[in-house]
Amino acid sequence: MPDSSEVTFLSAEQARYLAEMAERARIKLSHFAGYETFYDATALQLLDEWIERVTERTPRPSQDLQVLWMAFLGETFRRRFEGEWVVHEGNGQNLSVMCPAVDGGLQVVEVSRQVQRRIVQGFSESMAFFYLREGVLLKKRKS
Repeated sequence: MPDSSEVTFLSAEQARYLAEMAERARIKLSHFAGYETFYDATALQLLDEWIERVTERTPRPSQDLQVLWMAFLGETFRRRFEGEWVVHEGNGQNLSVMCPAVDGGLQVVEVSRQVQRRIVQGFSESMAFFYLREGVLLKKRKS
């Protein structure tokens, strides 16, 4: 589990940029699916399919695509679990979302690292499964 003391919060401008990138990804996922998608596990299954289609053609997707994928994954966590965009200073700098945990602490969700694992290892590192696995540890937003 990443240590929440090793994080730097992103500026409001950086967080806004990531939210805009996430929205671009959501729109692309909606076109791909043929219906409006949301920031949820269903859309993350579509994201898995998108990543699979791209990585079948090229093992190294463009940085722009990777940013879209990271932003969408992170924004999904941020919205559901009232998280904040951060850079985790663990092994290198990792774009992450820090969220309240069910144990009362904070949990760092390393979205950039997960996107890299998904690209390299395929469906065994599914975004949808990652979301469900990590979500068990996080405190859901009050409705």
